[in-house]
Amino acid sequence: MNIELAKELLSFHSCRNENIDDPRWENGFLGILRPFQGELNEKNFIEIMECLKALVPEIQKENIDKNIVSDIMNIIYFTRNWVSEEGMLTRNDKVTTEQTKYLLAWSDIIETCFIYLLEDASDIAFTDYTAYCNNEYF
Repeated sequence: MNIELAKELLSFHSCRNENIDDPRWENGFLGILRPFQGELNEKNFIEIMECLKALVPEIQKENIDKNIVSDIMNIIYFTRNWVSEEGMLTRNDKVTTEQTKYLLAWSDIIETCFIYLLEDASDIAFTDYTAYCNNEYF
């Protein structure tokens, strides 16, 4: 995956892309949560992590692209907000306890990876993701 595609995909996963008619918008990480149809898509999480891998050189630049930061922060913030005790998905009984567990784990993994990449610690940035992929996270 190249840098431009990674940026584009993140913009769809964060629902920040202005092309709301593109199916990637409503089928992206945040898009499937509003309105939530009852099914999570782990492939969205994996694609976000692959985007982060492709964007390592961009994230580690002195002046990082604001759109990358906004996309990642939107994904983390809104996921946590919507599954919080008072969040729209929890309040309306739209997500199960198991789904909430996964959404929170995915947002934690994304956040940890992003923070490590910002700190130029790419050697450990994907440790939690690797553990998740190896069924060692939970």
